[in-house]
Amino acid sequence: MNSKYKIVMEGIKAKSILNKSSIGDYCLNPYVGCSHACSYCYAQYYTRRMGYSGAWGSYVYAKLNAVELLKRELIRKARGIVYMSSLTDAYQPAESSFSITRGVLKLLYEEDWPVIIQTKSNLVLRDLDIISGFSDINVGLTIITLDDELRKIMEPRAPSVKDRIYTLQRLKEAGIRTFTFIGPIIPGTALEDIMALVREVKDLSDLIYFDRFR
Repeated sequence: MNSKYKIVMEGIKAKSILNKSSIGDYCLNPYVGCSHACSYCYAQYYTRRMGYSGAWGSYVYAKLNAVELLKRELIRKARGIVYMSSLTDAYQPAESSFSITRGVLKLLYEEDWPVIIQTKSNLVLRDLDIISGFSDINVGLTIITLDDELRKIMEPRAPSVKDRIYTLQRLKEAGIRTFTFIGPIIPGTALEDIMALVREVKDLSDLIYFDRFR
């Protein structure tokens, strides 16, 4: 239990780890839940349907057998692009304790599977030693605004905007193919604010994606 934020962090055993995905070929979620507590996150509704209760951001369940499952599933499944992650942030603070993302990433590297990582966290830089060895990998940062005060409201426990831009810069300097995901675009956001963000990240990103508020 994280006393500061009252976050339940526990380990669980998952039944599977690679699932079909419209982003890439498979998605891999090392955790259930996310302590970033982003108010707009669609994942909170999916996890509720899966039977997990509690306020979004108040629980994180680590899939302790993720590497073991992945070893088996990589043998059985056709090679394809693995997206990390669709229902969690693979580099949320819990990863500092559990290192599940690092474990599955190392295995994907060893088996030469292509990977897409999307995160809000500078913790991804910890794994540059593995990431830089991939023959096919894309790493992206989600940034919805340059206004860190707004970020604190919408993404209360996520890393600062400054940290994310720095992370993009470090990745780019390391020769990693990068992208920025600007989304969801919050209703009422001025076009000039969006363009200011684009100007900030364009030289640090091979691609920039936009997504609407759902």
